[in-house]
Amino acid sequence: MSLKNWIISTCVVVFTSSAVPLLAEQGVVLRTITVIGEADVSAPPDKAVITLGARHSAASAAEALAKTSEAVGAILSRMKAMGIDSKDMQTASLNLNPLWRERSRDDDGAALPPVGFEAYNTVSVTLRDLGMLGDVLDQVTREGANSFSGFQFGLIDPGPVQDAARKGAVSEARRKAELYAAAAGVSLGEVVLITEELNGGGGGFSPPMMEMASVRSSPVPIAQGEVSQRASVKIIFAIAE
Repeated sequence: MSLKNWIISTCVVVFTSSAVPLLAEQGVVLRTITVIGEADVSAPPDKAVITLGARHSAASAAEALAKTSEAVGAILSRMKAMGIDSKDMQTASLNLNPLWRERSRDDDGAALPPVGFEAYNTVSVTLRDLGMLGDVLDQVTREGANSFSGFQFGLIDPGPVQDAARKGAVSEARRKAELYAAAAGVSLGEVVLITEELNGGGGGFSPPMMEMASVRSSPVPIAQGEVSQRASVKIIFAIAE
């Protein structure tokens, strides 16, 4: 997997000479520089999770459910015939709701019955071959899929991208710390503390950055773009004496 260049984010840098109680030794005040480094690493996705299904209405609940079940059964069979593993197909939701009239009661105040029922069955499918994404969408539509809840690109193994982002965040933190130390006329010392920032600093895949490049030879054009992983770290450096 080829990783794209790091996209370094700018964030606030705090220069401080205040005490760090947890790091002080025998009441000695430590002079420190605290910085936050962030980095994004982007890579082409190699999997997609799509949510699709069938929605049908009928006069009775049983008929609506039967129509929907028949369509979903055909969809699952088609995907299995295309080589998609059963473990990568999972029912996401199954709903059956009455369809009401505009008026809930008649002129005498009696409750009116529903005019029919609507059944909705959705399936979540993980595709590990993006080359077949457009063809899958085309084929399941022919088999009765009439509802799509979107899809999300991702990586089968995000570990290398995550680690590359972490390394980039540490490098960015050190670069900024050295910059501030030089500007203040002091020397940068050893690392005192490293904390991975999990809230507000990433920790997961950002939405895919869509670009005008579609999957080739696909009946349904899909812009797969890239997925990126962000890492954010707070590092406290000592100021060398």
